Amino acid sequence: MISIAHLIPAPFTQQVARALDEAGLLDTFYCTLVDQPEKSWQRVAKAGSRLVRFDLETNLKRRAVTEIDRGKVETYPFREAFRMFATKINKDPVVGDRIFHWARDGFDHWVAGRLNGSKVLYGYEYGSRAMFEAAKRQGIRTAYDLPSPEHQFVENLLAPEFERFPELATPYRQLTVERHAERTERRRQEWELSDLIVANSNFTADSWKAAGWSEKTVAVVPYGAPPVTHPCEEAPAKDVLRFLWAGTFSIRKGAHYLIDAIRSMPAAEAKGFTLDVYGAVTLPEALLKNLPPQIRFMGSVPRSVLFEKMREGDLLVFPTLCDGFGLVVNEALAQGMPVLTTPRAGAADLIREDENGWLIPPADAAALAAGLTRVIQEQKRLPGMRLKAQATARDWQWSDYRREIAKAVGALIGK
Repeated sequence: MISIAHLIPAPFTQQVARALDEAGLLDTFYCTLVDQPEKSWQRVAKAGSRLVRFDLETNLKRRAVTEIDRGKVETYPFREAFRMFATKINKDPVVGDRIFHWARDGFDHWVAGRLNGSKVLYGYEYGSRAMFEAAKRQGIRTAYDLPSPEHQFVENLLAPEFERFPELATPYRQLTVERHAERTERRRQEWELSDLIVANSNFTADSWKAAGWSEKTVAVVPYGAPPVTHPCEEAPAKDVLRFLWAGTFSIRKGAHYLIDAIRSMPAAEAKGFTLDVYGAVTLPEALLKNLPPQIRFMGSVPRSVLFEKMREGDLLVFPTLCDGFGLVVNEALAQGMPVLTTPRAGAADLIREDENGWLIPPADAAALAAGLTRVIQEQKRLPGMRLKAQATARDWQWSDYRREIAKAVGALIGK
């Protein structure tokens, strides 16, 4: 009845699929590459990946479909598998960008040819043009999910970074500037082809409305938190606090400001914490030279491992310059981890100053350093803040998100 299509089985996409499934509305979840250990080609690929020192098995576990019956999942895996291997061998982001778009376009057209029988197609920003065009030709209604703020809005926020830090003007940046208008136009076309807009925050929704495109029905449904499975327990004081970063260590996430902030801190305070980075590192090499010793790159890990690390840690550092939501905030709160972030994350609406975290100005290394210092100096408050963090997570769970998603999307077919 309702089909959903997204390149990867990310947590938020799986929750939409589950919402529709629980409501008896899900037809098919279209995806690229998911963990299917029973497939012979995946077993062969895992063995081959070891020859190039690429841990494909761990990467596939991060793509496990856990929220719905895998019998409702149809995959178009090979372009995405090629992309994963190619970007491991060739780390040039310009090449990676071209391969990504080749893989995305293949998936978009593949889904477009498989829509017979659906009444609604649920697609995502910057990956739905061909499938939405096919849906309209067949009288299928469309829901357009916006995980990120509007393209030009993001560019306006990030442009000053490239003026302030000339080392950020990489060939990849030049490519994105050259293709900015084309990529914005694609998003506009997808918007125009949609019957319902779904946004994860008012921050995201307002940025798209300000673009001045045609008026649409917009449902704002914030992402939910995972279940609180490990209630906080009293923990002894620590000599060295464990701060954590989760997600891409990038310009957009404010990683370069965090590096500057740590460098500026007095030695005595800087010795009071470590910062473990879980996720891909995409900052230019020039900004990664002579890193402070507190910063440790741990790579990408399955979510179950990340949650364990959050429970062991003391603070999520998320100084984003622009994030439609910031799902890691919900995930950290559910594990009892207070959060230091900026108002430019949709999830900032969840933060209560001095209760479950702190808000600092974006793009401000001095404010970020002051925020880290405050956490170190007031660490006796962390146990109480952990309890309030988990209370916040309990107040809006994925089950609440699914209920509202099913209601909004079901309305397209009178359900």
